[in-house]
Amino acid sequence: MIDNSDAQLPAWVDFFPVLMEVEDATWIQTASRAKEIVLPKGYEVFSDGDKCENYIMVLEGITRVYKSFENGRDMLLYRVTQGETCSLTTSILLAGGKYTASAVTESECRAIIIPIHDFHKTFDDSKGFRDFVCATFGGRIRDFILLLESIATRNVDVRMARWMLENKSEAGQLEVSHKALAYELGTVREVVSRHLKEFEENGWVKLSRANIELINLRAMHQLVEGLRS
Repeated sequence: MIDNSDAQLPAWVDFFPVLMEVEDATWIQTASRAKEIVLPKGYEVFSDGDKCENYIMVLEGITRVYKSFENGRDMLLYRVTQGETCSLTTSILLAGGKYTASAVTESECRAIIIPIHDFHKTFDDSKGFRDFVCATFGGRIRDFILLLESIATRNVDVRMARWMLENKSEAGQLEVSHKALAYELGTVREVVSRHLKEFEENGWVKLSRANIELINLRAMHQLVEGLRS
């Protein structure tokens, strides 16, 4: 029998408050053996078709998970930020298979990796860790459903207005190119440019190079809320 009476969790667990309350021996051993890594901005964390070998837990930084298509388009699936885990990685570890999307760091990232063997043993033996994995995975599934609902039921202009309202600065400014905005919305630059031009003609925004100034917030809120056609 393992005596963990004097064992302590490593400091990185502070980034995951729920796991700080898990005190069983298996989790403490796994957390102590886990490896911390630092990845530079632009680092390819995994690619479509890669094998999954580690459970990934982000301490600092942002990683973008996206799907590339044969027509050259990329679709943003989600981002993994501080105190989060990669749900695609979780699904593969639980169900098997290979990665069906890619991930790249958008900033320098610190992360914890738990080898696949340790992940499975801890998932089986530690209820606290298992509950954490399932809860974080379930939360991301809800986000996916909302994303699919948005894409399926809302026009690009509505989704674009919502994104701009949610991401604008206090001064109503957005420093974003048409291409980057198209990426966020899962569409192409030409579609975004056309709708932005319409917004500008309506007096809702003012466009300049890589910058959008929101002028008529009321009209954009009405569009998002379905009060304007």
